[in-house]
Amino acid sequence: RVSVVMERPGVQGVTRGLRFVFAPVIAVGSGYSALAAQAPFTTGFITTGVKTTAADAFAQLVVEGKEKIDWKRNAMFTSFGFFYLGGFQYYLYNVQFTKWCSTITKYAGHAGAAPVKTFIDQFLHHPLMYFPVFYSLKATVEGRPIMTGPDSAVARYRAECFDCWKACWSLWVPCTLFNFTFVPRHLRIPFVAATSFVWTITLSCMQGAFTEEKNGAAESVSQNTTQQLRSHKSTYYQAQGGTVDGIVAASMLENGAASMLENSAATDGKAESSQG
Repeated sequence: RVSVVMERPGVQGVTRGLRFVFAPVIAVGSGYSALAAQAPFTTGFITTGVKTTAADAFAQLVVEGKEKIDWKRNAMFTSFGFFYLGGFQYYLYNVQFTKWCSTITKYAGHAGAAPVKTFIDQFLHHPLMYFPVFYSLKATVEGRPIMTGPDSAVARYRAECFDCWKACWSLWVPCTLFNFTFVPRHLRIPFVAATSFVWTITLSCMQGAFTEEKNGAAESVSQNTTQQLRSHKSTYYQAQGGTVDGIVAASMLENGAASMLENSAATDGKAESSQG
């Protein structure tokens, strides 16, 4: 029945139209696949780095609505994309995962090895390596300490890790299962790069939100501290008999009182002189 339907002139016309429309996309995809098969590491390295740069810029300008790109933040994502995602993850996915799961793949196929690879990737690699490296690089670019201090990479990761894990697993667990089950080895890093475009936008926006929240909390603490100091000063000067708020006004009162005493003393001195 399908063949009969496909032989109809109207269906054939639609098929030819779709092929014409998507011919450039198909050509690019075929060329990219051939290039990735010939030079898998170089293709994945360049694709992942460029993708990460573009995704962060998209997140800042489109999603967050900023007028200018934060180039320091973009440089951090670019470095992470090229060297960790394009470099280390290529070795991890295509060399180490294949070696670790070779026995499972031999007897159960890729479908049997995919859950094991997904578990290693999402519940060991990401919490213990991916995010610590990301937060360390981010702290280095921003000039913050990595190990010690309330604003260190370790402290921030400890405070934000559960939000990062939940967002990561909701996207990457199904995509990783699909990647290790169906995607050819030379296209795994490009597939990760394509999926990671969405993930990088998510991660970039989360980091921007975390930074704004931290800055807002610090500003709120500063404002509360200032208000408390002003309240204490006001209470102190009211207890001294004044009714004004602030050190400057209190000093004015003190100077005014001193001036009145000096004028009174001068008047008394003149009166004594005239009496003499």
